[in-house]
Amino acid sequence: MNPDIDELEQIISGINDKIDDKDTVRELVMKSSRTIERISRQIIQLIHNDGDPKDKFTDAFQEASKVKSIAEDYPELYHSGMLRNGFQELAEAHILWAIKSERDIMGPKDINITPESYLLGLGDVVGELRRMILDHLANDELEAARGLLVTMERIKDMLMYYDYPNAILPIKHKQDVARDLVEKTRGDITHCLMNASLKKKMDEVLKKCHAT
Repeated sequence: MNPDIDELEQIISGINDKIDDKDTVRELVMKSSRTIERISRQIIQLIHNDGDPKDKFTDAFQEASKVKSIAEDYPELYHSGMLRNGFQELAEAHILWAIKSERDIMGPKDINITPESYLLGLGDVVGELRRMILDHLANDELEAARGLLVTMERIKDMLMYYDYPNAILPIKHKQDVARDLVEKTRGDITHCLMNASLKKKMDEVLKKCHAT
């Protein structure tokens, strides 16, 4: 019995169409991820400069929603590493802004990103909080710095909960960095507190000297 080669050609043609469609979606996903990453970095810079990132967030959330609808028929693309950087930056920007502005923090489903990317973005928030703390210390705002240190420590503790292989959740490096940054920041704050205490004592001594 001879095989029906014409039918086989039709099957292969259908397969080719699906692969072409998938490749097109892949290109769109990669482009969208770069857009989300770029906007999210702009948001983080605005946050540190006391700007208003509202419009930028609107753009980033719309892009995240768009890429989800584009890739909904290809979940292997949506959950692949090609979207991780963009989603991670968006999570970082959102969580950082929520902390600074004391707004409600949304979860990954609310902002149309993957849970894994959300956790990795959370890890990067620790470094951004340290940056804020150093700014507070430079302005002698010790109480504000101490408050953010507590937030840093709580986030670090959340990150330490996870213990999975990198193939599932590549978070080990971020855990190590978070632990290190918290210790360094605690030391910086302690140093500033000691200097403030010493300065206060010296001022008191100088006042007594002038009084006599």
